[in-house]
Amino acid sequence: MPTTPEQPTAGTVRDLGLPTRAVTALTRAGITRADQLARLTRRDLAGIDGLGAGSIAAIRLVVPEPHQDGAPSRSPEDDAESPRALPIPSLESLRAPRGRTTVDLIVPATPPRDPAVWPAPPPPRPPEYADLWRIGRRVAGSVAGAPWRLARGSVLVPVRLVARLLGHGR
Repeated sequence: MPTTPEQPTAGTVRDLGLPTRAVTALTRAGITRADQLARLTRRDLAGIDGLGAGSIAAIRLVVPEPHQDGAPSRSPEDDAESPRALPIPSLESLRAPRGRTTVDLIVPATPPRDPAVWPAPPPPRPPEYADLWRIGRRVAGSVAGAPWRLARGSVLVPVRLVARLLGHGR
């Protein structure tokens, strides 16, 4: 339903389905009702902070330019200065598989498998490999700790014997 100053649109600016940025800019400027918006010209809208050419074009798709003295105040220059608002991209473009870039064209994704240059990948390890790995770690830890235990024992045993002889021990 076209909006004219003689027939103001009922409701608020939020009800018109305008972009959020345009609604915020209009609200900050004190324009909250649709009939207030219907009385504004393109030049008035261009004077509002936060409204660019795309927002003005989106507003004019919903609320037409007001007429003055029975003739439309819209000129071809006004249409040329405010292009049609660009469509908002959907999230499908983000979910789609990634496109090829220049780097993808220069560098191959996987190197060629020449047996002389690239050896075959090793076969998968058996399931027992993890158990063998744990046992090997414990044995290695025990062997590494053995010299410390021997050195400690060779010092503590004589110290205990001397303490017993002196009567400090049990």
